[in-house]
Amino acid sequence: MNLSATVVAGGGSWQRPARLVDLGLGGACVVLPESIPVGSPLALVIDAPHLWDPLEIDGSVAWVGEQPGAQAIYLGVKFQSSTGALLRTLTELLEAAAFG
Repeated sequence: MNLSATVVAGGGSWQRPARLVDLGLGGACVVLPESIPVGSPLALVIDAPHLWDPLEIDGSVAWVGEQPGAQAIYLGVKFQSSTGALLRTLTELLEAAAFG
């Protein structure tokens, strides 16, 4: 998976562009230029080509990792709620990525 996203934290006072590299029904992995502490609440805003509007998902930082020699931080995001509408949209996004 390779989609543009934005990570928003601190009640909107902290926003950074991110690259979505993995997505599941319960969470995601994004690449950021800097880290956020584990446990921090955030919103992940995903720009998906087949959606009218960006998909915004509330979550928290589950883990933080660095790849040796890279200038990027990998961030694991655990989604906070899984409503039926969110699960349906995530499923459509995953299907589009698999067959796109």
